[in-house]
Amino acid sequence: MVRRSNWFYIGLILAFTGVLMRCFVLSSGENAQMAQKTVNSRQGTITLYRTRGVIYDEQLEEIAGNQACLYAVIDPREFPREKIDFVIEKSKGNADKTKEKFKKETPFVLKLKEDISSIDGMTIFEGKERYSGVATHLLGYLDEAGEVGVAGVEKEYDSFLNLFSSEVTVNYSADALNGLIAGLGMETEVEEASENGIVLSLNKDLCVALERSMDRYIDVGAAVILNCKNGELKAVCSNPGYEEERIVEYLESSKGELINRAFSAQTVGSVFKIIVAACVLEAGMEDFKYTCNGGIQINDYTFACHHSNGHGKIGLEKAFAESCNAYFIAVGQLLGYKKLVEMANRFGYGEKIDVLGSISASKGIISVKGSNIELANMSIGQGALTSSPLQVARMTAIIANGGLLQEILLFKGTYINGKIKNEKTTSEVKEILSKEIAEKLRRYCVETIENGTGEEAKPSYMKAGGKTASAQTGIIKDGKEKINTYFTGFYPAENPQYVITVFAEDGVSGGKTCGPVFREMCDFITENHLTE
Repeated sequence: MVRRSNWFYIGLILAFTGVLMRCFVLSSGENAQMAQKTVNSRQGTITLYRTRGVIYDEQLEEIAGNQACLYAVIDPREFPREKIDFVIEKSKGNADKTKEKFKKETPFVLKLKEDISSIDGMTIFEGKERYSGVATHLLGYLDEAGEVGVAGVEKEYDSFLNLFSSEVTVNYSADALNGLIAGLGMETEVEEASENGIVLSLNKDLCVALERSMDRYIDVGAAVILNCKNGELKAVCSNPGYEEERIVEYLESSKGELINRAFSAQTVGSVFKIIVAACVLEAGMEDFKYTCNGGIQINDYTFACHHSNGHGKIGLEKAFAESCNAYFIAVGQLLGYKKLVEMANRFGYGEKIDVLGSISASKGIISVKGSNIELANMSIGQGALTSSPLQVARMTAIIANGGLLQEILLFKGTYINGKIKNEKTTSEVKEILSKEIAEKLRRYCVETIENGTGEEAKPSYMKAGGKTASAQTGIIKDGKEKINTYFTGFYPAENPQYVITVFAEDGVSGGKTCGPVFREMCDFITENHLTE
């Protein structure tokens, strides 16, 4: 029995030695190389970023395309837990979704707001992002994958821009769970980004300057800049703005970040007095005067003038510059509904403005008949009357351009292999007012800035013309009615080239709230030689 037991243990030792020898053979030489190849043959791939056709401004500056950006590839298994909140704060995108990614095994990509120091489990790559942060509401945005245009210009030219798509991927050695095998490194695979795309009439520098000025003065509102000579849209801004990476969050927001207020119907206010003044001049009633004692009674209702002590006996030019409600209500009663509505329709009120494809500005509301009270409200731009800031800008451009209505232009052409093709540089022109009447209205607008309610908008260099407005909304906030305010005008006064319209929700007055933005943009135009 003892001898049999010894032989059993000797056999067991020999078998175990054989297993060890076999393991040594398998882990060395060609066998080791084959094992390593097997590990390396499992490859994981993640998309770092995608590109597609570029959107250019009028000077071929990229406003949606290949903007420099940093990306971080995160290995959640190696990344220190205490650094998660820090890196989320320094990145773009939804914080909750990013935290969920840290709980998984697979690597993922974060777009960084700024350069940060290296952290274990994180590799930083230089790359590109699409947006430069200008004209956000007009350009629109892509779906979460960055492949399909969902809104704005991106949607209108989705198929064309996708002809020039490319992507940059990161390849890594992966384990069975598709997690990153540490120590084997990562490498990028780059498809060259195309420079082909489309060209818009926007001016990037003007867009940036407008958005900075709006951010200084107006939390909720919009602004539009037109070239009144040819109808080209040069800059558009809507506040509050949004970040393209957080679209889902904004869908549940009550602040309306995704609304393009520049193209949405708003209450109008006294900028509509431009229409009424045009009616007065065309009817030959320029000499009509009215004594303002601080208000005017229509039927049983008294309409107050903003000058509570009254303007005294006043004519059209001074009433326009001082925005005297009593005068315009009195003259509106004489003109009647039909004349005001006909003139408003000639100026384009009540019609949507086509900008590009399905992109358009709201037609707003203009009633066709009503009581004397409703007529009084219309005469000062109050009541049910609504219109978009773009419509107000186009109305102003008619005066600035000698009575001519220009079609709004945004698309200038396609950019293919270094050349602009399918170029559109002219727009349809229609005479709305006589040149003489337009010149008188321009003079009234200049007087408004020089000696009237628009003094806050006075530029530092040349003269300008404009009109202020404060429109009732019927919305009560903290016991007071919210007031929508406007300033719309042209620059320079002698040879108008630009129309600048500024709108603010819940403002103080058109002059105080919106005037400073108008003034800053006029000065920017002069200082940067944007005038011809």
